[in-house]
This record gives sequence, structure tokens and C-alpha cells, in this order.
Amino acid sequence: MNNESGYSPASRAAVLLVGLVLGILCYLLARYSQLTAESDNNFWSFAVIVMAVPATVMTSTAFTSSRKPLLLRLAILGGLWGLLALFGIAAGYQDALASLERWDSQGWLLTFSAQLMLIGLLILPWLQWRFEPAEGQTFYTVFYHRNGVNALTLLAVVIANGLFWLILLLWAKLFEMVDIALFNNIFFDSGWFFAGVTGVISALTVILTQHQAKRMAAIQNLLTLLASWLLPLLSLLTLSFIVVLPFVGLERLSHQISAAGLLNCLALMSLFLVVIVFGPERNVQRYPSWLRYLIYASILVLPLYALLASWALWLRVHQYGWTPERLYAVLITCITFIWTMGYCVSLLFNRQDPLRLQDKVVPGVFLLMLIFLILLRTPLLDVWKISVNDQMSRYQSGKITAEQVSLYLFSQAGKRGQQALQTLQQDEKFMAAPQRRQQLSMLLAPRGKVDSAVTQAQLKDNVDVMPADVHPDAQLWVAIGKEQYLSMACLRSKEDCLLVSQDLNHDGQPEWVLYQFTQGTAIIYRHKAQEWAMVGESRKFPKSLTKKELLNALGQNKVLPVKKEWDDLSIFGERMKIDYYDTGDR
Repeated sequence: MNNESGYSPASRAAVLLVGLVLGILCYLLARYSQLTAESDNNFWSFAVIVMAVPATVMTSTAFTSSRKPLLLRLAILGGLWGLLALFGIAAGYQDALASLERWDSQGWLLTFSAQLMLIGLLILPWLQWRFEPAEGQTFYTVFYHRNGVNALTLLAVVIANGLFWLILLLWAKLFEMVDIALFNNIFFDSGWFFAGVTGVISALTVILTQHQAKRMAAIQNLLTLLASWLLPLLSLLTLSFIVVLPFVGLERLSHQISAAGLLNCLALMSLFLVVIVFGPERNVQRYPSWLRYLIYASILVLPLYALLASWALWLRVHQYGWTPERLYAVLITCITFIWTMGYCVSLLFNRQDPLRLQDKVVPGVFLLMLIFLILLRTPLLDVWKISVNDQMSRYQSGKITAEQVSLYLFSQAGKRGQQALQTLQQDEKFMAAPQRRQQLSMLLAPRGKVDSAVTQAQLKDNVDVMPADVHPDAQLWVAIGKEQYLSMACLRSKEDCLLVSQDLNHDGQPEWVLYQFTQGTAIIYRHKAQEWAMVGESRKFPKSLTKKELLNALGQNKVLPVKKEWDDLSIFGERMKIDYYDTGDR
């Protein structure tokens, strides 16, 4: 392993520069892709940078500190980051990132960053073994220690950034108390500063932790001691649940939505604790014989948990079909089952050294995780495509009705979902319901690209006005056109909206009420300060009210303002508006 001397001054400066550049790149990516609002979302930036910087710096330093030929190291490093860049571009294109709303894009990038971070952390031990060989140590010993150090490094990065920004927050708030907002503006209102400093702090933490072998080993020993206390308790839980289950029956499990998640969680926790406690160069005889056999017995029943999780998942898939979450759960269950079976084989066929095969099982399972993570971003294991195709096939075969089709699933599935939505648009049965027709049209409309001027002209032609001899001024159409989703909803059909002039505050100046029937809403517009503004709304339509029925009610003078039963209060002439609850019609 590397010595304790750490980096040279030039290397430290280079690593800090890498952290700074990565932080600024994350900020520029967010600004270019419009992933941040007018006020920068620092929490989102923090999460992305903390996931991006440590794995990048640790991988880069594995190459720079190696004694392999320089050109070989540069070629492999450049090829690796080039492949990851192409991987990200292809994934963004596949998921139609540009067509997602800002918050959906943020969620997508967070998920993708987490996947890239996990891929980097899983590849890293093999790269470190190849480019930073440790003399006199087996592969699994190095693999075990490297994974521990890398995980602790990531934890240290999160803690260091959290403490650093907590101090700066205290700094800013103290000066705000004396009306000095300069530090708050610099620290938290300027996204470039937050991103750059977070990148530098992350890189600096990697420098401080990666070459502190003795200190990191001490922390690992402490965590191993804690794990050795928790493992017998978890083993007792594992065995006791399996013993009780036959008496209560599997029927109860079938009604639990999170059954597979809980079963996999318990099995994986047991496996990770076993890896930590019975790692290389650990004393396997640390427990009394009876407690050791309790742990071995719990390992032998862990495949039952994976099988029970598989059964619970099969029930959900059979009832409701595939979703991305269920496909992820299937992959996790596969990993759990293979891992547990590897340990069972080792226990059953190596009595003198029950966990002797651990040095082959654990790296093999980690390699399987890496393969799954890569395949998730390829057409071979495209969870969104599988889910969309399954949903469409279930609908077309009659297993689910039009009401049960998940338009939300399609809206999140990128191009695959857009294709499914376009197919549904040609389906007469699906388009028969006005509300589904409107939802589908809204999802297919180009997001953020509605021409407000065209919308106002179309609104005039598509929205009927009552009384017919009253003509709204242009500013009212401007106000309605600003509400993109509302105005687009009124363009689907002339039966969807009706604009009614009515004096609701008895001041002699009529307001306008826009009724939207498919959504069951009424929006009130009032003229004030030389423009029309939305001042109220109601979502309590009479059930199944249609445009024809409302026109009949208007013709019979049955649409009347009602004085509220409960009054507001006035204190020294200043009105205090009160929102009442559970008082009936008011």
C-alpha cells in the first residue's frame, strides 16, 4: 500500500484543482440544462458534487500514484472517463432528458449520479489492486481493505462538507443579525461559489483520508467491533422469524406491500455484517462455539429470505405488472440469493473453515452488482422500456382497464413513454373519457414551448363567453394564457371550458369566472391595477356538471352568489381574513 507521506505539494494542488473544476462543471451543467431555479438549489448541487468528486479523485489518484508507464496510465484513464461520458450522453438521450420538467430532470441526474458513483466505487478496488499492488497480500485482503477505506472516505467527505457548511451557515446568520447580508449572498446565494468550494472540500477530504492507512485501519477495527456485537442479534432475529412464519402462514406476507423490501433488507444486512466480522485476517473464533453456530445457522436460512422475497415480488408483478421499482427489486433479490447460496455452499462443504470461499464469493457478487449497474443503462436491461411495454400489453390484452393505465409511468419513461402515449392517443376507447383525453394531450404537449400569443388567439376562438354580447378585453386573455396548463386544457375541446361574467363582490364591476369541466375547477379573475389577475378558485363542482347543464342554469338564473355564513374579523379597521374548517357551506 501507499506510504503515509501522502501527496507532494504539486499533487495536492492538482487534486484540489480537479475538485474545483468538477464542482464548477456540475454548476455549469445545471445552469445549461436549466436544472436550478432562479435561486440556486444548493442541496441538489451538494448531493451531485459529493457523489461525483470522491470517486473521480480516488480513481484518478490510483493511476497517478502507480509506477506503471505514464502513457499506459493516461490512455486507460482517458478511455475510462471517455466511456463514462458517452455512457451519460447515451443515457440522457435514451431517457429524453431535455423533455423532462426541471424537478424530474434533477431527480434523473441524482439517480444517474448515484449509479455512476456506485460503478466507480465497484471498479475502484480492481484498479487499485492492478495499479497499486500490495506486496505480500492476497487479492481478497487488498479488495477487503480497499473497499473499507473507499467507503469510509465517502463518509468522511459527507461529514466534512456538512460541518464546513454548518460553520459557514453560522457565519452568515450571525452577520445577518447585524444587517450584513454580504456573507449569506456569497456563501449560499451564488451557486458557483457553493459548487466550487464543495468540490474543493470533497477533494481535500479524499487527500486527507486515502493515505492514512493506520488511522483508517483503526476506524475499521472499531466498526468491526460494533458489527461483531450486532451480528448475533441480527442472527437471532433471522432465525426467530423463520421459526414463527410457518405458524402464522404466508398469507399475511402476501398482503404487505413492502414484504420483499424488508426481507431483502434483513438478508443483505446479515451478509454485510458477516463480511465485516469474518473478513481476512480476522479471528473467526472470536465467538463462543454456541454463538458461532447460531450465526452459521442464520446464514443457512438466508436463501429462504431471498426465495420469500421472490415470491412476494411475483405476487405484485402478477397483480399489477412490471414497474422500474419492481425490476430493481428483482435484481436486488437475485444478488441476495446468489450471495446467500455462495455462503451456504461454503458452510456445507468446508467444515474446518466454513467461510473459506468468501474470498471468491464476495468479489464475484460485487462484480455481478457492477454488471447489473452497467446493464441498467443499456437496451438489454432498460427498466423503463420493459415497464412501458408490459403496461401496454396488459391494457391491450384486457387485463387492466383504461382507468388503470399509469400515465404517470409513461410520462417518466422518456421516449419509450412518449411512444406509448402516442399509441394511446389513437385508441378510441381510451380517448372516450374527457379527463383522460385532456391528461394525455397535456402530457404530449411540448413542455415549456407554448407560444402565449398563439394560445391567446386560440382561446378567443375555443372558449365560449356568457353573456354572449359581452366581449372580454385582451388583457383577460393574456392573464388566462399565462396559466399554461389551464389554457392548454381549454384548447382540447369547446366543451371543456366556459367563461362567465358575474359580479361576485357587489361593487358594480363584474368579475370573470372560467369554468373548466374536465378538471372540475372554477377560476375567478378580477380587474385591478390596470390588469386582470387570478384572485380565487373552487374545486368543489357539483358532481358530473357539464357545460350544457351550466348553460341551462345560467339561462334560468340559477347561478347566484351566496353570502358566506361565517364572517372575517376587523381589528382597528384592518380586516383579518379567516379560513374556517368543518363549518359546512360557508
